[in-house]
Amino acid sequence: MINETFAKRFFEGRNPLGMHITSSRDNKSITYEVVGVAANAHTQNLRDEVHPRFFIPATEEFGESETPVFLIRTVMEPAPILPAARQAIQRLDPSLPIFSARTAEDQISPWMSQEQTTARIAVVFASAALALAAIGLYGVLAYGVARRRTEIAIRIALGAPPARVVAMILGETSSLVIAGLLAGFGLEYGASRLIANRLFGVAPEDPVTLAAAITLLVGVTLLAAYLPAQRASRLNPIAALRQE
Repeated sequence: MINETFAKRFFEGRNPLGMHITSSRDNKSITYEVVGVAANAHTQNLRDEVHPRFFIPATEEFGESETPVFLIRTVMEPAPILPAARQAIQRLDPSLPIFSARTAEDQISPWMSQEQTTARIAVVFASAALALAAIGLYGVLAYGVARRRTEIAIRIALGAPPARVVAMILGETSSLVIAGLLAGFGLEYGASRLIANRLFGVAPEDPVTLAAAITLLVGVTLLAAYLPAQRASRLNPIAALRQE
């Protein structure tokens, strides 16, 4: 069995199945036939580049290992399976030492600690930035609506229903949102190139992530615009015009 990186590097453009590779060790060599291609897997670090690898049966001469690793797939929680696995191995050979037995989550957890900490910090800063942006948008939009108090009062006096006033303000805000999104797409594309090597399991242009971010930003912006728009739609035109 070879991994995808091995197949791409040494058999690119060809079907690797049925091909042969030769392994040498201690002035000995043995030839194997490729019978399958396995998905790439990180074995030491989640960020390191996956190197070409091939896998041979443990019964082969070069397949012997001083510390074999057994992987057990279960259809239930793996924790209760570990004692049974230990007992099965000890029944085969009571003198065989078992250095460790743990779940895949426990194995991967140390590798993920730095990423999880970074993600938590990023969420905190992103939440703070979003809150500040929402407050700033609300302040700017509320100020803009307040400056148009007379215009809105005249519209209401001429018969504009409250829903029409709200729709007008939200429509104008939407045009600003679209312009901001277009500019943001360009900045996002440039920034994604800088963080591409910090990501795994997701592409920098992941459509689900981008759609979620756009939905969140548009929702926050429209909410920030809706509050002053709703307040403006309830203006008393006579009182507003008298104040002017």
